Amino acid sequence: MIKPLKILHVVSSLNVGGAERFVIDLASEQLNGEHLIGVLSMGAANDPLEGEVIKLGLALYNTIEITEIRAVLKNYDVVHIHSSHCLLRVLLSSFFLNTKIIYTRHNVKVHQSTRWRIIYFLAWLKLHKIAFVAETSKKLFLNTYPLFKKRAFTCLNGVIPMSTYKSTNDHIRLSIVGRFVSLKSHHHLIEAVASLPDQIRNKISLSFFGTGELMDFNKQQAEKLLPHTSVKFCGYIADRAEIYENTDILVVTSETEGLSLAIIEALASGTPVIASDVGGNPELISSGINGFLYPYADIKALSSAIELLTVDSELQENFSQHSLTLYKMKYSMSRCAAEYITSYT
Repeated sequence: MIKPLKILHVVSSLNVGGAERFVIDLASEQLNGEHLIGVLSMGAANDPLEGEVIKLGLALYNTIEITEIRAVLKNYDVVHIHSSHCLLRVLLSSFFLNTKIIYTRHNVKVHQSTRWRIIYFLAWLKLHKIAFVAETSKKLFLNTYPLFKKRAFTCLNGVIPMSTYKSTNDHIRLSIVGRFVSLKSHHHLIEAVASLPDQIRNKISLSFFGTGELMDFNKQQAEKLLPHTSVKFCGYIADRAEIYENTDILVVTSETEGLSLAIIEALASGTPVIASDVGGNPELISSGINGFLYPYADIKALSSAIELLTVDSELQENFSQHSLTLYKMKYSMSRCAAEYITSYT
């Protein structure tokens, strides 16, 4: 049995995002394992998810100052970094400390500039382990930084159990969950639904859960292209049950993804998924089994997938059952947290 550990999770901010939400779930699960957990945010004070950290009773720190970070690190056995934006500061703060440093890469982008090569050399000197949330991400990284091969491992993200209940509605409700930033490409869903035949489009409603700089642009696109379709911009919703109880099909239109937390939440809630064929999405979605994959930015292919799934309730149910089975086998938070605890030792 592993003795209780003092674990500090480091994030770039506590804004609403997949990695930040994952860290809070992971910290909660580890706290249940009787470990002492803290969260250090390098974002602004009073970020939206700070309240959830405090509610869990976790120690919360907010700083970007090297001396202050170092003072916090001294109190922990393990420091688990979840953002490349935090990596250099934590590395510099940790020299000559015995604290174990773990770094999880939550996306597939591989930094290759001279600056990042220097940072990853420092990381090679200090990191105990480097984790990847998808096999694709690990392979891409090791192609550039093979020195990490013996310390690299894949730990699939997990989420806490979720309700499979769906509220009743006259429409098939398509949802996107995620910040309004360019790489999420929300407007592709609006364009795809606009291209559907009237008899199909009239059966559909859209919901967007999240905030961000491109929300107004997408509102304008919806008003222009879908004037007679119900389109809701719901903002930030903390209660994930509320999101998935009101979602019949999750759509992920991203240009790039690591291992999408929104898709894993959809698996846990038995929600069929239509997703762009990028990053770790093919590790979560087997096209035709628990959802559909389509080539990124291929509006025609996305539109066809929406039409196929919205008109076939039996197919929706089959996808739902396969998603639940996959979640229980591979993507529970209890499994994920246990793997990380093992990696810390």
